[in-house]
Amino acid sequence: MERKRYDLNFKKMVVAKGKEIGNMTAVARQHELDPKMVLRWAKQLGRKNLDELDGSALKQAAFIPSASDFAALEKEHEKLKKLYAEQALEREILRDLLKKTNPHLRIK
Repeated sequence: MERKRYDLNFKKMVVAKGKEIGNMTAVARQHELDPKMVLRWAKQLGRKNLDELDGSALKQAAFIPSASDFAALEKEHEKLKKLYAEQALEREILRDLLKKTNPHLRIK
């Protein structure tokens, strides 16, 4: 089954009709659409007034970090990299130890 893409104006019309009737599922059936998809459209479009909404508003990022957020994320990233390196070193040490104490369990 091929995926369909719907125009923003069509989405607005379907959601507006659903809100007018009060039953999104019935409107979805009228237009031969999945009711979950129409409910998702209503949720996305319901954040703002339907008349003021344009296509770019749906594509904006939900979170844009500020300079302090970015610095905190960088700090956390460095901390996680160090933790990963320590765990990798620990795994290598354990593998070497396993090879020495149990030669029949060699890992290739």
